Amino acid sequence: MKSINAADIPALDTEKVLLPDIRSREEFERSGLKGSVNVPFDEISTGLSKLPKDKPVYVLCRTGDLSGEVAEILEDREYDVYNIDGGYAAYIVSLASAGL
Repeated sequence: MKSINAADIPALDTEKVLLPDIRSREEFERSGLKGSVNVPFDEISTGLSKLPKDKPVYVLCRTGDLSGEVAEILEDREYDVYNIDGGYAAYIVSLASAGL
């Protein structure tokens, strides 16, 4: 499975990639990333079928574990998919490390 470091999220061009955030609606509403779309994990069975295959998909969750599972499912469905290692938690740490 392909993956990227959470610190690389700001470099993603959401015009050219899909960034599904599989955290809960509440978490997404509180701290969703610009350009991401919320597909809560508990709705994944119907939500995945709505993702187009014409762009690379970068899956984000809280810690990188559930997004890894979802990335595997999408990979089996022939998506160009990446797991975001460490998820949103690692993204926040990377921002703090960068002084942002």
